[in-house]
Amino acid sequence: MLTGARIPQRLNRRRMLQGSLGLAGATAFALACGGKKETTTTAPPAGAAQTVAPAGAAAAQPKRGGRLKLVVGITTTNLNPITNWNEGTILSGVLVYDRLVSIRLGMDSARQARLEAAQSVEMPDPTTVIFKLKPGMKYHNRPPVNGRAVEAEDIVKTQHYIRDNPAAQDRSFQTNSMQSVEAPDAQTVVFKLKAPNAYLFSGTQMSYPAGGTIIVPRETLDNLDQGWQVGSGPYELAEYEMNNRYLYRRFEGYREAPQGRPYIDEREYRIVIDPAAQEAAFRSEQAHIWGVPLPSIADQLKKDLGNRIVVDEFLSLSMVTLSFNVTKPPWNDVRVREAMYRFIDRKQYLDLLESGRGAIPTGTLSVGLQEYQLEPSQTEKYWRRDLRAARQLLEAAGYDFNREVEMSTITGLRNNQGMEIFQQQAAQVGMKVRIQPMPFAEWLNQKILSGNWEAWYSQHPTYDSPHLYLRLQHTNTGSVHRYNGLKDPEVDRMIEKAEVTLDRNERIKLVKDIQIALLEKYTPFVITHNYMAYTARWAYVRDFELNPASTAQPTYQTQMWLDK
Repeated sequence: MLTGARIPQRLNRRRMLQGSLGLAGATAFALACGGKKETTTTAPPAGAAQTVAPAGAAAAQPKRGGRLKLVVGITTTNLNPITNWNEGTILSGVLVYDRLVSIRLGMDSARQARLEAAQSVEMPDPTTVIFKLKPGMKYHNRPPVNGRAVEAEDIVKTQHYIRDNPAAQDRSFQTNSMQSVEAPDAQTVVFKLKAPNAYLFSGTQMSYPAGGTIIVPRETLDNLDQGWQVGSGPYELAEYEMNNRYLYRRFEGYREAPQGRPYIDEREYRIVIDPAAQEAAFRSEQAHIWGVPLPSIADQLKKDLGNRIVVDEFLSLSMVTLSFNVTKPPWNDVRVREAMYRFIDRKQYLDLLESGRGAIPTGTLSVGLQEYQLEPSQTEKYWRRDLRAARQLLEAAGYDFNREVEMSTITGLRNNQGMEIFQQQAAQVGMKVRIQPMPFAEWLNQKILSGNWEAWYSQHPTYDSPHLYLRLQHTNTGSVHRYNGLKDPEVDRMIEKAEVTLDRNERIKLVKDIQIALLEKYTPFVITHNYMAYTARWAYVRDFELNPASTAQPTYQTQMWLDK
């Protein structure tokens, strides 16, 4: 077990991103805060993850063609990449629709990112962001858009759509940060911010694929739920059966087409919920890349398939959390929340779910966000386990030991087993828990959106900055998780101050102070652990970029190709 801020010794930076392509040869930018000058580079910024090609990859030349097959354990209800998280971060949001920028681990989210559809970025002052679009971009040749040019006004209209749509998965940038957005001409977008934004280019703000700076043709905004998807991204939607199969075909008019990208002709996604069926699909090459759910399965795959596959192993930025609804009793009583801290054994989650592989944060942020980690000596008193004290706290709060806590989750191996662990630990102090695994769409609509929930346990997407970790503790989360977190006015003000602090060192100190404040009040939103993630792929999948710093599908992967 690890605590604190270090990536496991046995998993160095080179091993962490074995076989990925990364930023080498790509264009990144760094902006001086308050300055007009833009600096571009073809190498990762200081602190960014370095990359290494797999054996033999340097000599191999990419070739076009083939169909990449994938299986994903998701459910979906419509085609809208902005209101439907799975569409926005796994399917169309990273295939059909383009965006202005993306980000990689190690970049300073206040001033660094990777250019995508943007040709350049300038910040003449800390609250003005000016994007110039790459020339010659156009949409897929489908009605009602019919292959017209991408225009800055499309981005303006999309930003307004996100801002004004209460069903948007995350509109924290549009509602909390964006003051206005305008298109002075067809190639220029100007954002005015309410205040400086320390996380401006992070994966939960402008780089967020499901809402940050996604580019949607304005003709389609009134029918995103059911209308055929039309974007300017690397792939066109060719066929689909809702909640079953999605086929995407290369868009020959994509902005990287002059370089021959994307190299892969088609990408096929099949919805497979059962992890055993997912594994069978991967073993039989009906899936070429697979996010392996547990370390024991990754070990067996490596043993059985040997050098025919590559398994990338890295400490995930995904937090796995317990969440309790502080807007309802008994979780609005700090004594009940402290009792929970006294009976929870976070090491047991790591041992039972991950075979001990991973890390336990000392504070309220994932261990992979190393510079924000607290020292163990600062927080050990909050995590001290004492079953007798837990029982006494519950009794003092008048807790009803005859009631059942209802705990739900998105059904999956890690989530389901994690609920069982909480159920067993709570029973040691007399707390009864009823667990309820649910499909994602059902869980989201029946529980999270309505606020009709008491507790849940789940792993999260990966977040590259403290922004969303802390916003999910704020009274105004800016996301569909409106009922999540501590919702304390004093802590709210601290979070807001950190969000506008552009100096990196000062921001780090503020974020550390926020974590202590959250623990002092025994926040009901608790990270149990960070797990080691495993991405398996057949060895003929070449130049695959592994980016722990973003959401489920971090990049367009246009450089990826099939060597078969």
